[in-house]
Amino acid sequence: MPSKKTSRTKKPVVPKAPEDPARHRYTEDEMDALIDKAWPEEKVEAYFRAEREDAPIPVVHDFAVMRPQTARLAKALADMFPGQFKGVEIGAWPPINAEDGMIDVIYLGESWIVQLGYDGYEPSRLGFVNATCDGLDYLEALEIDCGSYQKDGFDSYEAEFPLTDEDREEFIDYMQRNFNRPAEKVILVREDDREANQANGDKVVPFRKPS
Repeated sequence: MPSKKTSRTKKPVVPKAPEDPARHRYTEDEMDALIDKAWPEEKVEAYFRAEREDAPIPVVHDFAVMRPQTARLAKALADMFPGQFKGVEIGAWPPINAEDGMIDVIYLGESWIVQLGYDGYEPSRLGFVNATCDGLDYLEALEIDCGSYQKDGFDSYEAEFPLTDEDREEFIDYMQRNFNRPAEKVILVREDDREANQANGDKVVPFRKPS
């Protein structure tokens, strides 16, 4: 009598989702190969020549072509300051120098810019966000360090807003207080903050009284 064979149902093979290149951590060798291919000597020379000659800066207005963190921050600023969004300069990928990373620049009216710095070896890793305007002393410019976000479990690439709640509050408060003020009146902290550390450059300047 023939033995019965137990039929085994094969589990369906679920295809692995392709890796998002922006979420890949590149090795030094991988980056060197990418940079060598993307930045031949004549292209590097042309890039720095345009920089020296103050050539017009190419900006984009389509949020879909921006890095997701940059797009979300740019949208928030466009909503916060209607009519003041002037476009975004997208940092080249791969960068000329991986150690320098990429910097996206959001241009706003009133000579304000907001910069987002990304890791040259991992394009999705947000390193910093800063905000400044023409004539503003660097001590009063806002600089937010995002270097520990991934280590602390915050994913700026997937989050609805590219900053943590605490940093978001600081950023929005800073921009709302200072956007329409003269550079010499820009402040890092609220005027009513009695905890401001003057030794560390938390300069408090009162609003100019109406004449």
